[in-house]
Amino acid sequence: MKFKKLTALVLSLGLLTGCSTKGAEKTNEEIVTEITSPVEITFWHAMNGDLEKSLQKLTDEFMEKNPNITVTLQNQSSYKDLQQKITATVASPSNLPTMTQAYPDWVFNPISDGLVTDLTPYIENETLKFDNYEDILPSLREAAKIDGKIYGMPFNKSTEVIWYNKTLLDELGLKVPTTYDELVEVSKKIYAEKGIPGVGFDALSTYYTTFLKSEGKVFDNNFDVTSEESAKAFNYYLEGVKEGYFRIAGTDNYLSGPFANETVAMYIGSMAGENYVKQGVNGKFEIGVSPYPTNASLQQGTDIYVFESATAEQKTAAYEFLKFITTTDKQIQWASETGYMPIRQSAVESEAYKNSGSLIAPILSDATANLYTNPLLTGADAAYREAGTVLEGVLAQPDTADVNKALEDFKATLNSVWE
Repeated sequence: MKFKKLTALVLSLGLLTGCSTKGAEKTNEEIVTEITSPVEITFWHAMNGDLEKSLQKLTDEFMEKNPNITVTLQNQSSYKDLQQKITATVASPSNLPTMTQAYPDWVFNPISDGLVTDLTPYIENETLKFDNYEDILPSLREAAKIDGKIYGMPFNKSTEVIWYNKTLLDELGLKVPTTYDELVEVSKKIYAEKGIPGVGFDALSTYYTTFLKSEGKVFDNNFDVTSEESAKAFNYYLEGVKEGYFRIAGTDNYLSGPFANETVAMYIGSMAGENYVKQGVNGKFEIGVSPYPTNASLQQGTDIYVFESATAEQKTAAYEFLKFITTTDKQIQWASETGYMPIRQSAVESEAYKNSGSLIAPILSDATANLYTNPLLTGADAAYREAGTVLEGVLAQPDTADVNKALEDFKATLNSVWE
């Protein structure tokens, strides 16, 4: 096999405070700059339904334009299953795929152990040429970096929004809430008039950290979960569940189903749920969508990471795939078909996207005006998930819930999680 090669000096990996750099030093790595013989790469993902169809469509288009590269998509069923598989497989790096979807905190330790490829030399390579990397939205670019190095490529990015039954709100003469206080006020009126909860939050962990953010607090290893702000977040939701104007997803897992069945008037969930919402509602009422009702919104969705266990040829093939699916045209296509946000400013501002029929397109700028990310720390993912578990336990038994005790127990659990 013949390849044009460029020798790139890759500096030792310097990560965040407290993170080791075991196995992270690499020098004189050869970057393949042209693929002239067949290469096969694998991609672990957790896209399902129409999302998977759209991803397969992009992949087929890429392979048609790059006949020497075969991309095998391997669906890992869910984000939870994907995370567990990555965690289990890093112990045997030779069994890792070429690339995977992942949240940054999932690969925090693999990066520190030198198992994830620094994409910076590829992006900066004159021969491989990345089309205007600066066009990628700044908040997305920064979230994929550690110590100035680019480990992840933003792809299926989103944030939460309010999905609402516009027909019902119009009937009752109600405006869409823009604050937490208004959310209570509108939800109470809906419950009084229609006998159904006004709203629910899909992701309790996200609700918790976003509520704290709106109170000026950051959920990290220095935050006291027994604090006034933490109790306020719990009691805000608990009061609504007790009185009937709020609800949780419970056994439904997501609130798009109850929303479509008109058993909840609004729900706060990912903008990427657009297709599920449209299919569920199926014309029964007019759907509305509005930005998250506070001054902060969590940046969600995964990046794509390439593993060091791949060959030099596979890394370049993966990089070419990443370049292709993140072009302006393909981001417009992906966003229009899935509801995810385009990662490029040029795509966001394009008439093609604005006129695509996406319900998200008209509100995207407002919905992403105040994005935040949770701190990338050892134990952060476990702590984040535990927050949702504790809150769900409280809300599932509203009449007997003891918030103060739940938070004291939560604090005790976090003492070991943050170690």
